[in-house]
Amino acid sequence: MSAAAAGVDLRLSCQPSKVGGALLFPYSVENRGSADVYAMHALPSSDPATGEARANDQAVVVILCAEGDVILGKFAAPLPTDRRIAIPLLPLARHLPAGARLEGRIEIPMPLAETSPYFPDLSLRKYQVADIRGVVLTIGYWLAGVDGLIASPADYAPELSVSSPAIPGAAPDACRNASQRPGCRYSSAPTRFRAP
Repeated sequence: MSAAAAGVDLRLSCQPSKVGGALLFPYSVENRGSADVYAMHALPSSDPATGEARANDQAVVVILCAEGDVILGKFAAPLPTDRRIAIPLLPLARHLPAGARLEGRIEIPMPLAETSPYFPDLSLRKYQVADIRGVVLTIGYWLAGVDGLIASPADYAPELSVSSPAIPGAAPDACRNASQRPGCRYSSAPTRFRAP
């Protein structure tokens, strides 16, 4: 089902800035369509001291694209191609009914480095420096009630929802992304990017 056919009309807007050694992306996602969506907001993680499950709303995925842009934001990270993943790590999402608005903020330190929930962060010495053209903010979302997904509150973060296949074992390719390009693009010709 296409997003347009499902009545989806999301508007992602932000005012990016650089403060000290960090890029800031205060953003809002406005659902101007007729369909409810679940906007990705956090990644499941655990407290380092206790091992207790928690939502990490500061986690972001950062990917260097072949064109020289960096895509960063809150979305389902691409699966690794060098290993099999038994259970994909899906972001926790906030319900965004038709007509509602969600506000968030991403703060990411410079220099940028590729990140994924499937790989540990590398030490600084293991990265290669690469020039980038710009940064594109992306917020992923799922359509409510379609794509074979069921959303239910997370036990450890009831304000957020966990999405899972309605049919066990199914692997729906249901993630969609709202990207804001020219208006939320942080041009960064002199910025250096660290890629593994």
